[in-house]
Amino acid sequence: MRSPSSHLRVQAVWIALMDILCLLLGMIIAVLVRIGTEGFTPYVINFFDGWMAFFASVLLANYMTGNYGIQNTFSRFNLLVSWMFSITFALFVLSLMSYTGLRIPLGRGILVLAVIAYSALSLLLKLVTYQHLFRSDMFLCRVLVIGTGARARDIRPILEGRLILPAHKVLAYLRMTDAGDEDSSRRPSLIDGVATIDADQHALVDVVGSLEADLIVIALEPGEGASKYYAQLRRLRFEGVEVLDARHVVEIYNSRVSLEFIDEAMMMEIGMESALPVVRRIKRIFDVCAALVACVISFPLAIFVALVIKAHDPSSPVLYSQQRVGQFGVLFRMFKFRTMFVGAEDETGAVWATESDSRITPVGSILRRMRLDEIPQLINILRGEMSIVGPRPERPEFIDELEKRIPFYNERANVMPGLTGWAQIRYPYGSSIEDTARKLEYDLYYIKYLSLMLDIQIILSTIRIVLLGKERDV
Repeated sequence: MRSPSSHLRVQAVWIALMDILCLLLGMIIAVLVRIGTEGFTPYVINFFDGWMAFFASVLLANYMTGNYGIQNTFSRFNLLVSWMFSITFALFVLSLMSYTGLRIPLGRGILVLAVIAYSALSLLLKLVTYQHLFRSDMFLCRVLVIGTGARARDIRPILEGRLILPAHKVLAYLRMTDAGDEDSSRRPSLIDGVATIDADQHALVDVVGSLEADLIVIALEPGEGASKYYAQLRRLRFEGVEVLDARHVVEIYNSRVSLEFIDEAMMMEIGMESALPVVRRIKRIFDVCAALVACVISFPLAIFVALVIKAHDPSSPVLYSQQRVGQFGVLFRMFKFRTMFVGAEDETGAVWATESDSRITPVGSILRRMRLDEIPQLINILRGEMSIVGPRPERPEFIDELEKRIPFYNERANVMPGLTGWAQIRYPYGSSIEDTARKLEYDLYYIKYLSLMLDIQIILSTIRIVLLGKERDV
């Protein structure tokens, strides 16, 4: 069962409807400019199948890139890259229809005008929507948090994150009490500037109604059972108020599976929900095709990088290989462009690299920041040792320690390691057990929600990082 998030579907529908409106207006503008008012209706009717293919392709591509979900990494550049992908995908579908013997869907001149008109309208409206409407009171998601402990306080910054769109606001913390409890006057009335409300299970519905809450988050501490409130919570959900627990909040808004909530039963649930067994062969075909295309595109860049490395240190090799742990613990040699001085670990042995590591060459620092040192790993992908997207392959010298100190770390081995991955793009470079544990949370999220659509989103984010060095947010 997927994490519930129906309170966000209204916003997703708004964005989808806005896209459809922009597509329709783009079509109308293009046909009127090229054909005129007299030939408008016959042209649209005659090429109706072509327009439907174009519309469906753009909508599908936007869905694949996550444009119709909650926005938590929004930037102008993200919007531009997603737009480029959707247009490229739509044109590819139309070309495929044409070259497979089907009737040419649309005239090129009209299609170009439609793309230009749709792009201008869509980009403008999305900028206005994301930067203004989704931050306004009109779309504000009003939240009531059940609980007043550390877990409840930790939930608030996740929900009210600056990049979460539409915007969320925690209205109050609800301290659940039983009838006959002692006077609550000594209890704090504010927590971090947010009001706390005392209410028993019978008053829950009235409190939610008076606050006009859209979302209830159950964030009680372990041992503070919420089961006695379930009847009221179910009623509220059927009245249209979404109910989430803290675990689902972390998954939906932070895109990670928190280790705080993981036990063997939960880990089994993640394993059963993962789509990897179903899409494994399709993912492999996608990996091979994407790697071949990437090899062709990156070949001139790879030659340039190799020349730069050689020019900086003519006596040292350009490539570097290192033993890594692959799927199910199988060892393989991973290839990279050399970014460290030769013999960097002769005295220290295997140690984690840090962001300002003295062992990294000046050229290597640039290559690492832009992920260009990982281009040779396309060889590992073609050899079936890695995937385009997956958890970062770890060195065997570190595995035993990490598995002892981080619960469920060995679950990463069930998935083929990747050139890029959810953890790599969502969490900054880390060099400690704590950083590795946090990255594992993102890896577990990827394992649970693995899909080709998520892979595409990760690839597009990686392209943004390569081009910008890091993602720029607004």
